Amino acid sequence: MNKRRSKAGTVRTVLLLVCVLAGLAAAAYIGFTCWVNKYGDLTKEVWDTPYGMTRREDVFTLLVAATDEEQERTDSIMVVTFDFRKKTVDVLNIPRDTLVDTERTGDGKKINASYGEGIDQLCTEVQSVIGYRPDRTMILHFDGIASIVDSIGGIEYTVPFDMNYHDASQGLSIELKKGTQILNGEQTVEFLRWRHNDDGTGYADGDVGRIEKLQEFLKAFGEEIFRPENLLKLPQMARTMADNVETDLTRAQLMWLAMQGMSMNMDDVGMETLIGDSAEVDINMGYYLWYYVIDEEMALEQINQSFNPFTTPITELDVVTPDTIPGAYSPNWIEEKEYRYTVAGLDFTYELPETEDEWYDDEERTGYSDGEEYGYDEYGYDEYDDYDEDW
Repeated sequence: MNKRRSKAGTVRTVLLLVCVLAGLAAAAYIGFTCWVNKYGDLTKEVWDTPYGMTRREDVFTLLVAATDEEQERTDSIMVVTFDFRKKTVDVLNIPRDTLVDTERTGDGKKINASYGEGIDQLCTEVQSVIGYRPDRTMILHFDGIASIVDSIGGIEYTVPFDMNYHDASQGLSIELKKGTQILNGEQTVEFLRWRHNDDGTGYADGDVGRIEKLQEFLKAFGEEIFRPENLLKLPQMARTMADNVETDLTRAQLMWLAMQGMSMNMDDVGMETLIGDSAEVDINMGYYLWYYVIDEEMALEQINQSFNPFTTPITELDVVTPDTIPGAYSPNWIEEKEYRYTVAGLDFTYELPETEDEWYDDEERTGYSDGEEYGYDEYGYDEYDDYDEDW
C-alpha cells in the first residue's frame, strides 16, 4: 500500500514538474514574442517615399545579395517585396551580368561590380533597373551562409546532376552527387558557387538557368528555416545572422521577419527574374562582351504588377537600351527579343536608325558570336541571316 502511494506521489510530482516547465516555457515564449513584436515590427516603420508617390500599406522591400569569394562582387542579387497584410512574398532576381549605365568599363559595367564601390552604390544601381530603392539591405558572405545552414541542421535538396569542379587557385573543390540529400553549410556554399563542371558542362541556359535553380533552392531553404519547430531556434538563428551578414536590420527585426515567414506557405512565394535577354554589346570599346540587357517595357509591367511598393506606377527605368547607344547591340539581341514577345503574345516592333551612321560608325564591322566571326550588312544585321521584309 505504501509503495502504491509512493508511486502515485512520484507521478504527481513529475506531472507537476512538467506543468511548471510548460508554464515557464509558455511564459518565455509569450515574453519573447511580445519583445519581438514591440521592437521588430516592420509595419510600424515609416519608409522613404519619393515625391509624388504613395506608399502601399504594410509593404516592405529588402535587397538581398550574396558576395563572391573575394567579397568584391555580388554573386546573386534579389529584391524581396513583403506584403504583410496579404501575407505574400515576391522575389525578383536581378542577373549579375545585368548591363548598367556606369563609367566603369568592360565587365565593370555589369551590376555585380557595383558592390566593389560599397552597398550604397549597389542600391543606386539596383534602383536604376527596378525604379525604386529597397528599404533595407542584407549582404551575405559565404561563411555566413554556411553558418546559417548549419544552425538549422542542413537543407534537404535534390541536386540536379553531378557537380564536379576543381580550381586550385581558389582552393575550390566541388564534388556533389546527383540526387536528394541533406546539404550541410559547406556543401550549400559549393552548390551556390558552382558554375560548370571541369569538362565545361553546366546549366543549359547559363546564368539564367543557374538563377532558376537558385530560386528552387531558396524555396527549399525557406521551407526548412521557417518550420514551426524552429521557432525556439530563432534567437540562435538571429545571432548567427547578425554575426555573419551585413545588414541594417536590427536583431529584433530579423526575428520578426522569420516569425512572419513561419506563417506563410513557401509554395505561395513568387519568384521571377527581371525580364531581359543575354546579348553581345560593344560600348565604345572596340569589341563585344556578353551582358544581360533589361527590356524596359516588359520589365516595367513586371515590376508594377508584383514588386512595386507604391500605389503609383513606376513609368521609367534608367537602363541602357539600343535607343541610348545606337549600334551597340548585336543582331542576336533583336532576334531574342522578337521571340520573347511572340511567346508572350505581344506585338514586336523595332525601328531601324534613320541612317547607317547612327547604327555603326564604320561601313562594315566584325564581331563575335558563339566564337564564330561574322559580318554585318549596311543595317547592322548578320549578313548570313534572313530577316522579314517588314523590318
